Amino acid sequence: MSSNHRAQILIVDDDPLMRRIVMAALAKDDYKISEAGSGAEGLEKAIAEKPDLILLDVMMPEMNGFEACARLRQNLHTANIPVVMLTALGEINQKIRGMNSGADDYMTKPFDPRELRTRISAHLRRSERDLSASPLTNLPGNPVIEYILRSRLTTGEALAVMYVDLTEFKAFNDRYGWLKGDQVILMLGRVIVDSVTAVGGKEDFVGHVGGDDFTVITLPNDAEKIAREVIARFDAAIPQFYHDEDRARGYLESVDRQGHPFRASIMTVAIAIVNNEQKELTHPFQVADLAFEVKKYVKSLNGSQYAFDRRKT
Repeated sequence: MSSNHRAQILIVDDDPLMRRIVMAALAKDDYKISEAGSGAEGLEKAIAEKPDLILLDVMMPEMNGFEACARLRQNLHTANIPVVMLTALGEINQKIRGMNSGADDYMTKPFDPRELRTRISAHLRRSERDLSASPLTNLPGNPVIEYILRSRLTTGEALAVMYVDLTEFKAFNDRYGWLKGDQVILMLGRVIVDSVTAVGGKEDFVGHVGGDDFTVITLPNDAEKIAREVIARFDAAIPQFYHDEDRARGYLESVDRQGHPFRASIMTVAIAIVNNEQKELTHPFQVADLAFEVKKYVKSLNGSQYAFDRRKT
């Protein structure tokens, strides 16, 4: 990790002796250590503390490590935290199950303290590289988005997938530069997270596809509330990013990709919503294709808008 950051490790294990053994193994490193004695407590602490890495025992009562790991991956606050599972089980099927639940690594007890420290260090370095590769929003990117979407599609439970995009973003970038454009993207990311926190559910997920494209995975009953909240917050915030004269005029003089001049309105937000209430959804690519068509329609409307895919086939 960077020299000015002291990494925090969360140890989740129902055995106090094992937690002490792990802490002793990490004593030589300057980590901040926190503990949880159950899967449920581990989830709460992970969301509240946002540790840099989680050491997660598999065999725990009530909520085992597999379930806890899967739920960590489905929460927007913990989806990117590296998880190393610790267990006395050594069978290959258990290891496969652990990795399928979203774990980054797997160690069998008893473990060599030197190996544990080495693996933790490697995961922290990789995590830091991943974050530095996308420093703008720190939201989960495409691999995590696809993993979460695949997982929820597999269960067959009700879900809605929201694709959030900006209109006239290119014209704004051309006029004000990419640094100012990045500030708008950062604002949009915060608006989406704040909106999901305010009116969404605890299991909702927010991801950053790239550029000005974001994804929210939520429940069908919450999608419209979130969309309205995102639009209200974005429309209230976006005028401050424009100069007074552009804001007063209500548009920018710009040119399209073919070099033709046109008037680009003040940026708005377009939200396409796809859910599995009207039709069966089975694959992330299917969801993306449906959303692309809906988003194209939404972008043809005036102002910030949202729309559902109501087609049954």
